[in-house]
Amino acid sequence: MTDEFQSVIRVMDEITVRHNLPDHSDVNQERYPWAKGLLNVPAFYAARMWEYPFAIHSAELQDGMLCADIGCGMTAFTIYLKEIAKCGVIGVDPDAFESGLRYKGHGVSREFIRKTGLEIIQCGMEAIALPSNRFDRVFCLSVIEHLPPAAARRGVQEMARILKPGGRLIITVDVNMHSDITRPLDLVWESGLLPLGEIDLQWPARRFGIFCDGKQPADVFGLNLIKRDYWVEPQYVSPSGGKDAPLIPHWAIPGLRRPTNGSAHTRPRWRRAAGRLKRATAVLFQK
Repeated sequence: MTDEFQSVIRVMDEITVRHNLPDHSDVNQERYPWAKGLLNVPAFYAARMWEYPFAIHSAELQDGMLCADIGCGMTAFTIYLKEIAKCGVIGVDPDAFESGLRYKGHGVSREFIRKTGLEIIQCGMEAIALPSNRFDRVFCLSVIEHLPPAAARRGVQEMARILKPGGRLIITVDVNMHSDITRPLDLVWESGLLPLGEIDLQWPARRFGIFCDGKQPADVFGLNLIKRDYWVEPQYVSPSGGKDAPLIPHWAIPGLRRPTNGSAHTRPRWRRAAGRLKRATAVLFQK
């Protein structure tokens, strides 16, 4: 509710109405009842009243920056980057169709692209069809929590790949006290990027909203990550060995790990614990 955030919200609200974007009024009433009367109709998803200003202010945008909006859908955010922030922007979404509306604006219609003049490519985040080291800012707002863990891991690595050195990745994800919808610190590790400033891990005193079952508390976590330009040796080389190890960019380190399907390191913790208990019991009976 600060002036700083409200200034962004007002513009996003105006864009939503002007372009007649998908209306989330009914969902907002169910999940974020505090938002009643704060947005016009059509209304964008009320959680974005925090996410959009967080992303815009974290990015510190400048005219002419090149941005990518991953999992963009049909929202005011991508339009804002082009019309208000005066940035070059490419949207990325795996779901494309000719016209009309799918559930609350998921996916992108070609009709929407024609009306807005946006450049949007159709692909998934596991293999983003964009060049490496190209973008000043990459955004991914409330997308990752909808993906399987393997796709999320590959997705943040792909977003790190397309960033320029010095570029920033701004991510928001749903989190929940009662279940691991997403683990934000895992995303930091998987991306190979570095937090810009401190990460605030303090839970707010009050919950932000309610998930669609009407029971689970809903909160949102934001990350502002930067791609530093430095290189590391991926293997040990003795200082007296006289041979240098190859260098790789630091953000590529998580990608060195190979999937070990079915290994003890990839099985859920409860399965690992059960396996240890079973082995210990077998040893006990043998004795």
